[in-house]
Parts: sequence; structure tokens; C-alpha cells
Amino acid sequence: MVPALRFPFFSLFLCLSLILFSACAGPDVKKQAHYDKGMEYLKKEQPKAAILEFKNAIQIDPKYAKARYQLGLAYLKTGEAKNAFQELQRAASLDPSNHDALLKTAEFLLLSQQPEESRAQIDKILEARPDHPEALAVLANIELAAGNIEKAQEILTRALASQPDLDRLHILQARIYSAQKMDDQAEQALLKAMELSPDKLSTHQTLTAFYLNRKEDAKAEKNLLQTVSAFPSSPAPLLELASFYQNRKEPAKAEEAILKARALEPDNERISLYLAEFYKDTVNFAKAEETLQQLIAASKNPLQIKALLADFYFDQKRFEESQALVAAILQENDKLPLARLVKAKHAIKEGRNDEALAGLDALIKENPRWGEAYFQLSLAHLNKGNLELSQKAATEAVKFIGRNSQAHTLLAHHHLRKREFDAAQQEAALALRLDPRNVRAAIILGQGFLYAGKTDNALKVFTQMRELLPDNIDVLHNLALTRLAREEFTEAKPLLEEILDRKPEYTPALATLAAIDMRGKQPAKAVDRVRRQQEKSPETVGHILLLGDLLFSQGSLDEAADLFRRAQSLDPENPQPYMMLARIMTKSGKSGQAIAEYQSLLAKQPDSLQALMGLGPLYEQAGKPDEAKKAYITVLERDPKFAPAANNLAWLILQETNPDLGEALRLALLAKERLPNDPNISDTLGFVHYKRGAYDLAATQLREALTSMPNMPTIRYHLALALKGQGADSEAMREMKQSLKENTEFPERQEAEKLLTAWAKTQ
Repeated sequence: MVPALRFPFFSLFLCLSLILFSACAGPDVKKQAHYDKGMEYLKKEQPKAAILEFKNAIQIDPKYAKARYQLGLAYLKTGEAKNAFQELQRAASLDPSNHDALLKTAEFLLLSQQPEESRAQIDKILEARPDHPEALAVLANIELAAGNIEKAQEILTRALASQPDLDRLHILQARIYSAQKMDDQAEQALLKAMELSPDKLSTHQTLTAFYLNRKEDAKAEKNLLQTVSAFPSSPAPLLELASFYQNRKEPAKAEEAILKARALEPDNERISLYLAEFYKDTVNFAKAEETLQQLIAASKNPLQIKALLADFYFDQKRFEESQALVAAILQENDKLPLARLVKAKHAIKEGRNDEALAGLDALIKENPRWGEAYFQLSLAHLNKGNLELSQKAATEAVKFIGRNSQAHTLLAHHHLRKREFDAAQQEAALALRLDPRNVRAAIILGQGFLYAGKTDNALKVFTQMRELLPDNIDVLHNLALTRLAREEFTEAKPLLEEILDRKPEYTPALATLAAIDMRGKQPAKAVDRVRRQQEKSPETVGHILLLGDLLFSQGSLDEAADLFRRAQSLDPENPQPYMMLARIMTKSGKSGQAIAEYQSLLAKQPDSLQALMGLGPLYEQAGKPDEAKKAYITVLERDPKFAPAANNLAWLILQETNPDLGEALRLALLAKERLPNDPNISDTLGFVHYKRGAYDLAATQLREALTSMPNMPTIRYHLALALKGQGADSEAMREMKQSLKENTEFPERQEAEKLLTAWAKTQ
């Protein structure tokens, strides 16, 4: 029975011992245990696990300097620079004797352009150790950044005397030599650093960068190949070599280097993504798709790559495949940012700009540095006519994706619209450097020269572009416009005729040729030219409208009316036929008859938008604005986005004594979003902006309208008013004179004549 009695006693003793031991394991023991575990994880190259342990230690003792220091180092290993800086700074504050924490804090501060704060940390180290070589190196960097080259050299000399075999000191010496334009000595310093640390990849990379900056491609290539040999198991040198060959336009060598890098780390998705981007850049779209498909099959988390593939399909105009893939991705994870971005791109393409804006605003709120989201936001605002918001978003896009050619092109487009020609040329040139194939950027560059009156430069740009792209219609048209600006009509006409041979439906070229005929006092020739071209392309609404305008101006009202009716049936949302038909009916004394016909049609077909839209302009011409407004409001009740009704109603509101400018702006923007390239709508929106005192916005829209309809005096008159509001008096006077140059009648002609007389007296 004795053993049975002793067992409970022993058990009780063991429990008491464990309780006592646990009580003795106080905070110091626990934090040390977490710290030790963290250090073990670091030795095993498991920094994320180490971070958790160091955090546990700090939670027990927030002033545990050693743990904060090691936590900072662990964050460096995981690439979390911001967290690393915070922990190293705190460690240095808690333990000023930790010179490495002070040094790394100083380096962070210098990189974030806070030199004096960095200097304060370095001073603490040098007070204790005046010959600390790495602290002296940071101090020399501070002086070099401030342009104090002699001071930097003096400090570096002290550091080299203390530790002549420290490779980073020789790299710094190279920087100082480079600042003094002593390139040969800089090269020798870098070679010395390489000799001291042949196993340090960053030193090899610094030497390559030096050669590339000096445009010594042969030496750069040689060093890259040596780096690849020195680090046979690392893909990084191979990827740098690939980038070098890409810049040298040697795609076969670049592809070979990337494939070798992928073979070293076949599971590294970043390398495969690099390969896919390479194939896209080299227009090898089949291989790009194949690479992405392989990645999806091999990836443990394929959704992000599927989103990349959906984006790729969108860029390739394979919209149905892209949309289907995005829908499948979002069904599985509706928070995935890239899939949401591609969804927004589809919405923009389909004209659902409000939906796109809502999605993009949410994405940017979550990812405030996402340049591609800003780029799409800019496009959506541009489609809605929100030019200032579009330019602001484009500026942000360039800020965050500065190497994106399309972003620079979009910003250049905005500068051109605002006649900021120098800025437009600068952005377009940047876009071309990034992508020499960017035709739109090249055109903007040429237009920037053309509109600024630098026709020699414009001629050079468009002539070179024509040699490269002989079949590009936009290039030919801009070359023709440049010839016209130089009054080289003999050279311009064959270019315009060539455009029409290649693209019979291209109305801008036809309109320009007709304008040349009219300028030469040959109206019959202009009509004949347009009539013959219209027969070649009978369904082209622009040709029909142009012929109708010419016939109207020459008094052939019945034939003009027939043409406008045909244009109306082909393009019911175009505002011009409605307005012109109303003018013809009024001029020929048939407005009452036309009103009766439309009312009869409405009695039979109450939902006929064509009848309602026909009535509106007739009521306007008859001086019955309230009746016209009712017609347009009825149209918008049945189709809230019917652009002609929105445009005309906005215009009527502007004519009121106390106009509701907010409603006029809403309607004009609605019309602009539906028909962004219609000059009549741009004119209306521009005049709304003028009435609101937004003269810059007004001038931008009115110039856009004038580009499409250069012979429309009303638009020039409105532009003159906007320019006067801007304070551009000379340009305003020039446009006002131009609006009155021909004897063409327009509603505001008398007012324009009075203003011109008044302005002339003030000059």
C-alpha cells in the first residue's frame, strides 16, 4: 500500500514545481526566449518567422533595443523598408551605442533627402569613433549631394586611411571623380572596388551602370557577360543582360538571356512575367499569350496572372475573351485590383464612363500610387468632357508610371488642347523616346510645332513620318495642313487627293479641298468635287452634310434639304441635320408646313424622336423657345442620353436672361460624352464654360470645334469672347476679325461687329 500513498504526493510536488518555475519565468526570461528564437530563425534564413518572435519580445518590453534592432534588420531582408527604418531609428534612440543602427538610420534619412537629420545621426557615431569608415562615407555622401566636392573628398580620404580595403569607399571615390568629370579615374576606382569584392553583385552592377551612362556599350556588355560568369546561379545578371540587349534592339540575344534566367529558377513567376512582357514589347503576341497560359497552369495562385491575361486580351482587342475571363476572376475574388481595372477599361470602351469612374475612384483610394488606374481615370474623364480632371489624372499617371509612353502621350494631348505648345512637345518627345513606334505622340509633336507657327519643324516631322508610314491617313492630313499653313497650296492639294484615293470616306480631307476651292472663288468647283466624292462613298454622312452646307450657301435649298434628311436618317443623333433643315424651312417660308407635318407624324407616332427633334429647331427659328424646350425635354424623357436634344436644350438655356448654367453644363457634358467629336456640341460646351467664367475650358472646347469646322464664323466669335476673358487680347482680336472676314451671315454678326469696334478703341 505504500507506493499507492506516495504517488499522489509526488504528483502534487511536480505540479507545485511547475507552478513555481512558471512564476519565476518573468518578463525578462520570456522576452529573451522570443529574442533567441528570432535569432535562430534568422540563421535559418526565415526572416518572416523571426519578425514574429522579435515583435513578441517587444510586446513584452517596448524598450528592448536589441530586439528592435534585429527586427529592423529582418524587415530589411523582407524588403519592408518603411518598417525597417522605424525600428532601426527606435533602436538607435534607445541605444546610442549601437553604431550600426545609427548608421542605417542615417542612410535611410539621406535616401529620403533629409541630409541634416542624417548628419545628426552620423555625428553621434563620429563623436565616439572619429575614424569610423562607413560613418565617414555617409558624411562624404551628404557633402557630395550638397555639391561640396572638395569637402567630400577630404572626408573620404580620412575614411580610406582608416580602412583602405572597404569596397564601398572606392565606389564613393568613383562618384566624386564623376562629379569632377574625371571619368578615367572613376573607372579605376570602380575596378578597384571590384577587385576588393568580386563576390558582391552590386559592385558589378555599379560598374555596368557607369559604362552605360558613358555610352560605352562594348565595355558594358563585356562587364555584364563577366558578371553572368561570376554569378552562374543568379538570374539577376542574365536579366540585366537581357535589358541591355533589348535597348540595343537585339531581341534574339535578349530572349536567350531571359530563357537562361528562367531555367535557373523555373518556379520564379517574376522571371516568366518578365518574359511575357518582353514578348509583348517585341510584338510576339503568340509567345506572350503562351507564356502567360503556362504560368497560369503552374501557379499555386493563378488569379493575378489570369487578370494579366485578361488585360493582354483587352490590349489585343480580343474583348469577348477578356470580358469573359474578368467575369470569371471577379466571381472568384471580386476584390482583385487588376481584374477590377480591366473591368473599368471595358466600361470606358463601351461608353459607360460613370461606372468606370466609380470603380477607378475606389481602386485609387485603395492604391493611391497606381499609375495605370490614374491613366484610365484620365480617359474616362476625357470621354465625359471633364478636361481639367482628365489632365490632373494624366499628370498623376505620368508621376507614377513615368516610363509609360501612352501616359506621356495623353498628357501631351492635354497640353496641345490648351495650346501649351512647349509642354506638349516635351511630353510627346518623351513618349517617343520611350516608344519610337508611338504614332500618336509623333503626330502631337508635329501639331505642337504647327500650331505654334513653327512650320519648318512641323514640316520636318510630318515629312519624316510620311517616309516611315506612307499609308497613314492622319500623317498625310497633317502634312497637308502644314503645307496649307505655309500657303503651299500646290503641294497640299495632291496630298489631300491622295488621302481620298486611299480612304474615300475621309471627310476632313474633302472639306479642306472644298475650302481651297471656295478660297479661290470657285464655289461650283467645290460643289462638283464634293458631289463626285459623295457618289464614291454614298453612305458617308460627313460628305452628305458638307455637300448640303455648300448647296445651302449657294441657295439650292430643296436639294440641300433632301441631303440633310438623308443624313438625318443615316445618323439620327447628329445635331446638324435638324438645325439645317429648320433653317432651310424658315428661309424658304415653309416652316409652318414643316411644323404641321411633324405634328401630324406625332399624332400617329407619339414616340417619334425624329419628329420631336425636327420640331425643336423649327420652333427655335420661329422665335418660340419655350415650345422648342418642351420638344427637347420630351425627347430627353424618352431617351435621357439623346445628344442632339441635350445639346440644343443647353443652348436654349444659355439664351435665357438668368440661365441655369449648372443645368446647361450638365446637358452639354451629357451630349459631349455621347458624341465627343461633334464640333457643334464642342461649341455649345465651350460657350457654357464661357458663360460660367471658365475661360480656359471654354477656349479648349472652342478650338477643338474650330479644328473640325474652320470656316464656321459663330465658333470663331465664341472663341474670341473666351480669349478676351482669358486676357489674350491680341489673339481675341485676331479671331474676331477672322469671324467677320467673309460676308457669311451668322446670328451674332452685328454683336461681333460692335465688339470689334469697341476692342479696337482700347488697343
